Amino acid sequence: MEDRLTLLASVADLYYLENQSQEKIARKFGYSRSAISRLLTEARHKGVVEIHVNYPVPRNKELERQLRQRFGLATVIVAERGRSDYRQMLRNLGRLGAFHLLEVLSDTATLGVSWGTAIFEVANALPRRYMPDVKVVQMLGSAGYGDPNVDGSGVGRAIADRLNSHHFALSAPLIARDEVTRNLFLREPNISVFLLLSLYADVALVGIGSVELGRSSLLRTGYLKEEEILDIKARGAVGHICAQHFNEQGQILDCEINRRVIGVDLQKLVTSGCQIIGVAGGKVKAPAILGALRGIFLDSLVTDSAAAEVILELDQ
Repeated sequence: MEDRLTLLASVADLYYLENQSQEKIARKFGYSRSAISRLLTEARHKGVVEIHVNYPVPRNKELERQLRQRFGLATVIVAERGRSDYRQMLRNLGRLGAFHLLEVLSDTATLGVSWGTAIFEVANALPRRYMPDVKVVQMLGSAGYGDPNVDGSGVGRAIADRLNSHHFALSAPLIARDEVTRNLFLREPNISVFLLLSLYADVALVGIGSVELGRSSLLRTGYLKEEEILDIKARGAVGHICAQHFNEQGQILDCEINRRVIGVDLQKLVTSGCQIIGVAGGKVKAPAILGALRGIFLDSLVTDSAAAEVILELDQ
């Protein structure tokens, strides 16, 4: 089986990367041209070759300029929303986020990863690279419910796979039953070491969560109930990063839910010197993104024009 995959990879390499004709490859291997064509088809079916069509994503340079000046960000990337639906908007953010991540990620970097649909789309959009010295670290526990692909462990593993790098999974729940249980988890060496590794990350890739019932990832995964979300909102929460909630002024709340999270300390991450890339879009996320910007939690922002316009309006 391994020999067969090696053959498929060799043929595909010559055809797709070396731009050799099927006829020339056939002469090299002693096969017919039709046999080479069948091998290329088999390579696609078995996942040896992946073909992606990368449509250009239009950007709104004026909104990028305004956000960069207003909030002092190092980098702002704004996808023009146009008529894109929410699903397509997320895919566009994933493409732009993947492009920016590869721009800033060195060959020996430690990359901290959170979770969520936007980060999942970044993972999907990443082209394959050979970066074996990169460490991909899961910065918070796993939700364990819903779609495993958007969970912290799933997203981190997918990014590590794309980069051919090492993945460090955090074997703990995202939110503990109570503060006492959370503290017990943090005493476990394999958990405390991973969280310390997160604080030494060179780059962190984070989503920005909403507390709106229709968009709450914590509600969707079953970690919080509707009444708990409403209680957090009543206390002033507009959003969260790494499940740590903050208000519209970017102040991290002193609330029970934040004291139950098993993950990297957001404030410590901000002051660690790590370059934090936030990826989130849509009008409903605008208050959460604004809170994150006011809290100076981000160095770079990847968002869409619909969210950017509302952010600037709210910040008058």
